[in-house]
Amino acid sequence: MLSKLDQYFEEVICTICLAAVVISVLLRIVLREFFLLPVVWTEEIAVYGMIFAVYLGATMAVRDRAHIRITLLVKALPRPFQVASILLADFLWLAFVIFMIIQTLTYTQLLFNVTYQTPGLGIEQRWIQMFIPMAFILMLFRILQVYWRWYGDNWKGLPL
Repeated sequence: MLSKLDQYFEEVICTICLAAVVISVLLRIVLREFFLLPVVWTEEIAVYGMIFAVYLGATMAVRDRAHIRITLLVKALPRPFQVASILLADFLWLAFVIFMIIQTLTYTQLLFNVTYQTPGLGIEQRWIQMFIPMAFILMLFRILQVYWRWYGDNWKGLPL
């Protein structure tokens, strides 16, 4: 059960978010064009669904090591330099993710001092914004998970 959750968590949530985007945009078009009903909340669902899908897609790419890399150059290097270049790049990525966790948590904490509801759905903005630090925390977990698995393979190959 946990392996399925580990393998498909991001895919399932991304699929749900993108389906919400498609359905809400389609609903907005149908209601506006055929029934002359302007509906604001469908636009908000589309925007938030796309934002959630992008952040979860980034975590999925971290898990699968699918972010853009110059692997041709890395593979042309001798093994010690391969490992060093990947470790350096991942250390910088890890530092960026930790920085973003701190910054997004600080921003989200500021939202708890004010009341700001979304115009269409009437949801407190703080609850929607909480997703962003959670996505970066998931990215941090996925980066550490890659290295844990590499360690489990007795450092064979590269952490790709």
